[in-house]
Amino acid sequence: MQKKNNTSPVLIIGGGVAGLTAALDLAAAGQAVHLVEIGGSLGGQVAKLDKIYPTDHCAFCPLWTDIKRCREHPLITVHTSSTLRELKKKDSHMQALIVKKPPAIDEARCIFCGRCQKGCPAGAAYPAGVHTYPPVYRIDRDACTDCGACVTICPTGAIDFHRREESMTLAVSDVVWAAGFREIDVSPLKEFGYGSHRDIMTSLEFEEWTAEAGPNKGTILTKSDRSIPESIAFIQCTGSRDQKFLPYCSAVCCMHAFKQAQWVQRRNPAVRCVILYTDLRTVGKDYYAYALREARGNGITLIRGRPSLIHPLPGGNGIAVKFEDTITQKREIWKFDMVILNGNIGPSLTGDAREKSVAPALTGEGFIDTGVDEGSRIGCGFSLEPADVAESAIRASSAAVRVITGQDSRQDERG
Repeated sequence: MQKKNNTSPVLIIGGGVAGLTAALDLAAAGQAVHLVEIGGSLGGQVAKLDKIYPTDHCAFCPLWTDIKRCREHPLITVHTSSTLRELKKKDSHMQALIVKKPPAIDEARCIFCGRCQKGCPAGAAYPAGVHTYPPVYRIDRDACTDCGACVTICPTGAIDFHRREESMTLAVSDVVWAAGFREIDVSPLKEFGYGSHRDIMTSLEFEEWTAEAGPNKGTILTKSDRSIPESIAFIQCTGSRDQKFLPYCSAVCCMHAFKQAQWVQRRNPAVRCVILYTDLRTVGKDYYAYALREARGNGITLIRGRPSLIHPLPGGNGIAVKFEDTITQKREIWKFDMVILNGNIGPSLTGDAREKSVAPALTGEGFIDTGVDEGSRIGCGFSLEPADVAESAIRASSAAVRVITGQDSRQDERG
């Protein structure tokens, strides 16, 4: 592999799996990197997952290792709570303006003692999450009353409500977009009933609710009355593969539903799990075998059909799901205690790259457009097209190779 003579650092937008992988690969090749993450910690959406398929291992364990390596690598500079505000072409390099909005609690000083949480009368201080590295507390500014009690209690002086925005200008040679994905609000799609009942939730909400490190320690309970559900419906292609909403396949919802359904069955075999799908798209290594094994071995019911209506029953006692089984061609209405909506995810670029001058060339759906000769658009992970964890990591490594070798970014990264 021929290495490009590159003295300027590389800018990576997004600190999830793709961003971490690209940063570590570039640093391993001797390339300096600035990793910019809009959130307060690294890890992205994967840090919110309980398990990952097809191994069913803890999602955070491998992620934690990469986060620690990134933070400790001498060639990688991490910027959390930061955004790319401006990107300009200047001579032989690009000039990037990075703006950081420091949180009230300085993570470098926070020792995770919990005194701020215990001493806050408004309950505004809270731990950032069990999957946050390094562990740190946050302040909910909407709940905070500015009483100053936490400032007095903090033993390291980590809390300062008057920290100002910080900005810096960097000269960079390349930009790798690894901004990941975000959940798209499906409440405008009234047929799915989102927001009408507490037990109609998205797959990421369900993941957090049932996680072993979550509020219920892995116990499967309803949100409405914290009872044990008798039945759960997993609805695929919620808003996706729909020309009126998200015209593409999300690439992950089939496997995500199989993973969640089988973990429900493992924790409580009495819960009946039904997956309503359009097509089974299990394209990764061992994915199809994983899906069939879990469906057959755990008694998960598969129905090919998309619901036409999801609606709470009178009094809130259950949720009605109306659908047509497209194999038997029968119309059915079944009652469930919980309904999980899968597939409503899209690229974060449409939300994070607010400045037109900053955003790379995008398709109508918000993915990196590699066919337009405009700006820097080396994309990877979900920024390029829908992808799961493994595929995102592969694309990130490919993007790193393109940077190192100086391969023309106008060529199609999908090839």
